[in-house]
Amino acid sequence: MSTRSRTLVVTFVTIGLALSVSTFLAFAADENVFTYATYQESMTCDPAKSVDETEVAIVLNAYDPLVYPVKGAAPKPWVAESWEVSESGLEYVFKIREGIKFHDGSDLNAEDVVFSMKRMLQINQGFSWLWNEILEPDDVEMTGTYEVTFHLNKLFGPFIATLVQFNVVNKDLLLANKKPGDYGEFGDFGQEYLETQDAGSGAYIVESVTLGDIVIFTKFDEYWHGWEPGQLDKVIWRVIPERATMDILLKKGDVDMIDQWGTPEEYEELAATEGVMVQEDPNVMLYLHQINNQRAPFDDINVRKAVCYAFDYETALRDIFQGAAQAEGPVPILLPGHSDNVTVYHQDLEKAREFLASSKYSAAELEDMELIYVYVTGNELERKLGLLMMSNFAEIGLKVTLEKAVWGRMCDMASKPETTPHFMAIYNGAKYPSPDMFTYTLFNPNAWGTFRSCSWYENEEVTELTATARKTIDTEERYALYIRAQEIITEDAAALFIANPIHRIAMRDYVTGYDFCGINPFDLVFYNLKLDK
Repeated sequence: MSTRSRTLVVTFVTIGLALSVSTFLAFAADENVFTYATYQESMTCDPAKSVDETEVAIVLNAYDPLVYPVKGAAPKPWVAESWEVSESGLEYVFKIREGIKFHDGSDLNAEDVVFSMKRMLQINQGFSWLWNEILEPDDVEMTGTYEVTFHLNKLFGPFIATLVQFNVVNKDLLLANKKPGDYGEFGDFGQEYLETQDAGSGAYIVESVTLGDIVIFTKFDEYWHGWEPGQLDKVIWRVIPERATMDILLKKGDVDMIDQWGTPEEYEELAATEGVMVQEDPNVMLYLHQINNQRAPFDDINVRKAVCYAFDYETALRDIFQGAAQAEGPVPILLPGHSDNVTVYHQDLEKAREFLASSKYSAAELEDMELIYVYVTGNELERKLGLLMMSNFAEIGLKVTLEKAVWGRMCDMASKPETTPHFMAIYNGAKYPSPDMFTYTLFNPNAWGTFRSCSWYENEEVTELTATARKTIDTEERYALYIRAQEIITEDAAALFIANPIHRIAMRDYVTGYDFCGINPFDLVFYNLKLDK
């Protein structure tokens, strides 16, 4: 396609999207309407199935979690007003807040909380892996109209922290709308219903949804936190695959905020635009290229070490990330429990060649291999990092091919080792405030099959350390176990740990109330925002 043709296509797409947005705005001129744009597709709006930042952000606006994250501190009460832990550390009794209404007007109570966890564990998708080792469906008990007891079958130190990702659904509504399915009396557990509607108590009702394209939220008047003037009446969530188009719409004011996945150059240009502001915050996030440890040649630790020494971190951090800190192992520097004693790789081509020479693969075998790096379609930063990797690895005789894929396709690839490419570009933000999020969920075999764990790395000691850490209630002792695991993971060169990026997000200058708490994606809870026009 010629440059002129591409320009015309982008222009027509831009016009079409602008008209589409304007159409939505037209019927609600007297309301505070907010439009958020992202290039990442959402594959579900179901709290039992959501797992990445995009899907979780949609869920957080329609549902309430049991507890809520706090910047730099332990989670605070939310649906659970308070809780007590038994001396054994195996029983957690939660007092459920009274007065919370679901979107259909019914009361939220302990029965809904019990049902929500049973549903999560039985569907066994999304964040269920956080709890399916410590809870069976019958281990969650209603012990009062507004009291729930969780009977853990083993100790789990990060339990409260993980519950920021446990959202409560409306039991009666889902059972009234169940379809035939695999769960006996529960049918499909209302999964088909939640493809187009919600069953939550959150600040916003899902008015309509087309997955991968648009979600429209409407303010829930009876939200238990109440409302103030200036808060958002309606939110339009748009998927716009072309970042240039997204930027144009933000500059014109047809979009009020765009996502965090752009390049530093993009945000620098936006910050220089009248009427647009860019907020930057230190991020509790890891950017890495997961290496498929079960796919040749990376089943050999020497080849993994070679690529870790071949990569040019300095150029990546200075020229591509423009301000990120180099990742020091899997746990972000800002997160409590990070180890200062991990192996931090630097570019040393001579050492890289020495490790290649020590591998079980001959130089001829390595030269014949095509190493596939997959990144998210439309993510220019990930593409640039792939080009840098291609150039670096060519210097030691390795050939890298770049392939782009939509996010849903990448998640499918990561479900099995044989379909996972050699390298996958992964942003791993802190979904709950614990090193567990970056050790167990990335490198314990029990987490295999999710997009984060696509290294398919297995080390018996790391498996034991991360599993034991989960069973350790004392925070200091638990962190010591995570720290030892980090040291082994980096020494094994399980992945290419690149950066702890800066969090950047762009919005119109009349948007107020935005706060980045460090736990992704709770900054996209739209209830916190106001429009000061």
